[in-house]
Amino acid sequence: MLQVHAILGRAHQRDAGEVGQAGKTLVNDHLRSFLKNTTFLGSLSDPAMETLIHRGHVKKYSAGEVICRRQERGDSLMLIIKGLIKIANDNPDGKEVVLNFLGTGDTYGEMAVFGGQTRTADAVALQESEVFTVYARDLLPVLAAHPQALFEIVQVLCEKLQAASEAIEDNSLDMRRRVARGLLRLASQHGRTGKGGIRVNLTLSQSELAAYLGLSRENVNRQLGQLKDANVIRKEGAQIVVTDEFALTEIADEGPARSKRQGCAHAARRAPNVQAPILG
Repeated sequence: MLQVHAILGRAHQRDAGEVGQAGKTLVNDHLRSFLKNTTFLGSLSDPAMETLIHRGHVKKYSAGEVICRRQERGDSLMLIIKGLIKIANDNPDGKEVVLNFLGTGDTYGEMAVFGGQTRTADAVALQESEVFTVYARDLLPVLAAHPQALFEIVQVLCEKLQAASEAIEDNSLDMRRRVARGLLRLASQHGRTGKGGIRVNLTLSQSELAAYLGLSRENVNRQLGQLKDANVIRKEGAQIVVTDEFALTEIADEGPARSKRQGCAHAARRAPNVQAPILG
């Protein structure tokens, strides 16, 4: 009788192991499909992809959970499988400054991986999120052997640096232009074009949007209301839909800079004999 129970026990363990292996295979298949079709790793060979899947790991985060902190050791790249993550820092006054919002298919940690430096900002899950993490020691040899993937991640990094530069430049603008340019930037990064316009596929509170735009919540609410009244945007719950991209671009481009250019052109017409300076 004891022998029968022992045999049944071993069979049960074997069945549980097979179920566990099947579940792991299913997870890996889903991860492989995601990495191949949604991220810059899509150009990797099958063996290289298997190496990263085997050596990386997937972790889930609840809304509000901190994924990493500024100044922590940065030795890994994170690819967002699902969810929404806020990249932010606190200014010297303790006020939060949102640098970026990252969603499905986005990456975080490129600079830390290539530079071997500490994290430059906090990463916090705004929604329930799932993240695939791979360490630099495993990723860099694979990228070196696959130049196309390396080129694509450099492109991603350049786009992020350009967006950061634009955000810094926007801080000198009046509120109307700052909001317009911020919305266009979010629409470019997270927008989905449909019949009704460009839906910014982010579910944000006005406080989070204000921290991203560098304005108070009240001022953001006022500017969004004016854009809504002008039929440039509409609100659908916590999401924004750009209904008139041309008009929003016009607002983003107007202001003192345009007036100055027009004034210079007018002065040039009035004084056609003035010679332009030679640039060395």
